[in-house]
Amino acid sequence: MLSNNIKDKIRSADQKLNVLVGYDANNIKNNFDNLFKNGSVEVGYRSSCGSTHSTMKTYREFYKILKLIRKEGFEISEENITHGNAYATNNGGFWNSIIFKLIK
Repeated sequence: MLSNNIKDKIRSADQKLNVLVGYDANNIKNNFDNLFKNGSVEVGYRSSCGSTHSTMKTYREFYKILKLIRKEGFEISEENITHGNAYATNNGGFWNSIIFKLIK
């Protein structure tokens, strides 16, 4: 399914992000497992909160690897989700998410 190069990049990204959150979250691996097992995954992140939130860092790493997967020939659509948070959270950020769907 996925090349060893991409699997290595997923492991590397998770190792870097796990240090950031302080435990073995393995968010990148879990997101791609859900995408390929269930056909879709929703990835969310907090933006505009003064400093880069850990969820935004996870989203950025996920998206970098998604680009590589698309280069291998996988077709994946994106659907932005509108959340009812027209105001900032306590930390000043807005929650965003995107549903990624595996087409082929």
